[in-house]
Amino acid sequence: MNVLLSCVGRRGYLVDYFREALAGQGRVIAANSDPMTDGMWRADRAHEVPAVNDPGYIEALLEIAIKEDVGLVVSLFDIDLPFLSAARARFAEHDIRVAVSNEAVVDIANDKWRTQIFLQEHGFDGPRTWATLSSALKAVEAGEVRWPLFVKPRWGMGSIGVQTARDAHELTFFYEHTRRAIARSYLTMMEDRVLEKDGHGEVLIQEGVPGQEYGLDVFNDLEGHHVVTTVKRKVRMRSGETDVAEVVDMPALMRLGERLGRQLGHVGNLDVDVMVSGDRLAVIEFNARFGGGYPFSHLAGANYPDMLVRLALGLPAAPAVARVGTFGLKALTPMQAPDPVRNVRAT
Repeated sequence: MNVLLSCVGRRGYLVDYFREALAGQGRVIAANSDPMTDGMWRADRAHEVPAVNDPGYIEALLEIAIKEDVGLVVSLFDIDLPFLSAARARFAEHDIRVAVSNEAVVDIANDKWRTQIFLQEHGFDGPRTWATLSSALKAVEAGEVRWPLFVKPRWGMGSIGVQTARDAHELTFFYEHTRRAIARSYLTMMEDRVLEKDGHGEVLIQEGVPGQEYGLDVFNDLEGHHVVTTVKRKVRMRSGETDVAEVVDMPALMRLGERLGRQLGHVGNLDVDVMVSGDRLAVIEFNARFGGGYPFSHLAGANYPDMLVRLALGLPAAPAVARVGTFGLKALTPMQAPDPVRNVRAT
C-alpha cells in the first residue's frame, strides 16, 4: 500500500516515519504547492499541486492518488483538512481511505471560537474567550479577568498574529495588528471556508492561564474510537511549536485525552495543548492532525503512523505506549538538496 501525504511542507520526519511503517511494502508519495521543501525531497515520489484553495486542488490530489495506487491519504496541514474532509466519498469510490475527521470535527478544531464552545458544552475547562475587543475590555473593567490577555486569530496556527497584551492600550493595538496580520497571511483561506456569518470577527481574545504547558497526542482509529493518548511536558517553545519536551506519566491528562477523543470522535491524531495549574486542566486549543510536538511521542515509541497504516490495511492497531521519561529536542540539520525538479512532478 502507498501513502499520500498532502501539504507535506517541511515535515520531512513524517515522511520517514511513514516509510518505516510501510517496511518496504509501499511508497510514501508527497504533494505540496511548493516543491522546494524537505518533505518533498525526502518522499519516494513527489508531486507539485495547485494551492489548497484552487478549484482544481482536490481533483489534482485524487488524480495523484489513483495514478500512484495510494491506499491512504494523510493531511499534515490545517488548511486542506476541510477540503479533504468534504471529498472523502470521492476518494472512497476508488478504495482510497482519507484519514481526516468529518467536517464538523474539522470546523471545531480549526475555528478556535467553536473550540471553546465545544469545550464548554461538554464540561471541559478552557480559557475564557471573547470575540470582540469591547467585550474583553468590559470583562477587565468588571474585574472578571486579569492581565495579561492573549490576542490570536480565530482560525490560526503556528503563532501567526498571536500577541500578549498587558494593558488596555496594548490590547487595542494588538487587536488591530493581528487583524492586519491575518489579512496578509494564508489564514484568509480558512475564513473563506466559513459559509455562515455568526456575527463574530476573525480575532479572539483569551485569558492568560498560568501554569505548566503540556501537549497531548490523542489517537483515534479510523472510525473515531479512542486508542491511546501520549502526554508530553513542554520544556521549550519556538514560533508556536515545541522544540524540547519530555514524555511523562500523568494519569489525569491521559484521562482528559481519552475523554476528549471519545467526545470529539476525530480520526487519527489530535494535537492538544493544555495548561496545568494545580488541579486545573485548561485545554487551550487542539488541531485535528499531527502537530509539531508529535516527534517527541514518536521518539518515545508511540508509533502513530504505524497504527494508521495497519488500520488502513484492515489490521488491528496495537496501542503504541510511549516510554515515560523520554526527553527530546529538535535539531536543525542542513542537508544537501538534490535538484529541486528531481522527483517532483507537476500536476
